[in-house]
Amino acid sequence: MSPEPLKILLVEDDDDDAFYIKELISDGMPDPTPTVDHTPSFNEAILRLEQTAYDLCMFDFRLGEVDGIDLLRIVRSKQITTPIIFLTGQGDQEIAVEAMKAGATDYLTKEKLSVESLSHSIRYALQLHSEGQRRRQAETALKKSHEEITQAHWKLQESMVKLQTAQDQILRSEKLAGIGRLAAGVCHEILNPLNIISGHTQALLMERTDDPSLAEDLTSVMEEIHRIEKIISGLLKFSRKGGVELKKVNINLELDSVLVIMEKDMALDGISIVRDFDASISQALIDPDRMRQVFLNILSNAKYAMKSGGVLTVSTQIHPQNEQATASENGKTLRIKFIDSGTGICKEDLGKIFDPFFTTKPEDKGTGLGLSVCHTIVE
Repeated sequence: MSPEPLKILLVEDDDDDAFYIKELISDGMPDPTPTVDHTPSFNEAILRLEQTAYDLCMFDFRLGEVDGIDLLRIVRSKQITTPIIFLTGQGDQEIAVEAMKAGATDYLTKEKLSVESLSHSIRYALQLHSEGQRRRQAETALKKSHEEITQAHWKLQESMVKLQTAQDQILRSEKLAGIGRLAAGVCHEILNPLNIISGHTQALLMERTDDPSLAEDLTSVMEEIHRIEKIISGLLKFSRKGGVELKKVNINLELDSVLVIMEKDMALDGISIVRDFDASISQALIDPDRMRQVFLNILSNAKYAMKSGGVLTVSTQIHPQNEQATASENGKTLRIKFIDSGTGICKEDLGKIFDPFFTTKPEDKGTGLGLSVCHTIVE
């Protein structure tokens, strides 16, 4: 028997765009060709989703007086779990982040739509949804099994703790899958203006050779541009999930080079840095570029926590190896500590600090991705 065609709901208020998207779907998935129901109406979309079981939905951001994110939130509040691909305009990375927070499975930029990108996104969304269904079925079966073990209450509690941990890890992995794609898009958006800044700076360096003070400042600007490019390169590596590039390096020197970058900026905010490095440490096998990214993210969070000034202490220590050791030098564990005198983390937030998009900062100060990236790199 041939497989049933996919049933897709397209919510798009531009008829030309809707026709184009239908053509791309038909060309990319011809056997069998999906059935696409199109509506430009916010309310009609909700009604159809309540009455019809769709395999996939596609929501455009701009829907007249309302927007696709409002529609997303309402759909998810009704416990409708259908996978949803969100369509944004060129450069709308903040909207894409908001859509992922609201429950989108994936997102695409309309200006870059193609047969390949759309069909890939559809398969990706369906695969994530299928994995989620299998996970929920496994959870249901496991919970039912636990309910039958009434005489072993302590084992039941232990199993539920493990289940919750597994659920958190799966949810984090699902979010990180979308974040990898988002990180790549953001990096490419940053590189374009950065290349223009770099070009103008180099031109000024060649033109103003008669002004040593300006040349020194411009050279400093170029150094910072190269650092930004290096950070972006690391993010792109993270989004592609490539293998780590391990090298033997002196961890004290790597930490110090990152602190030098941050020190002047922190001093302006009344923050002093204390280095407490163990001089006996020689080399550690790490990916230097990725670990520098980890250090920068942690230092940035510490700086934000000390708005009224304070002290940041960074230390390296060697400890005897134990069962939980994951990084070692000559059979010993290398421990790196960052301690700030800032506001600290609320007890109720401690379990969520590595969750993608979780942040206690205002929306214009952070997206909640820094520690998620750090967690992935260190793992």
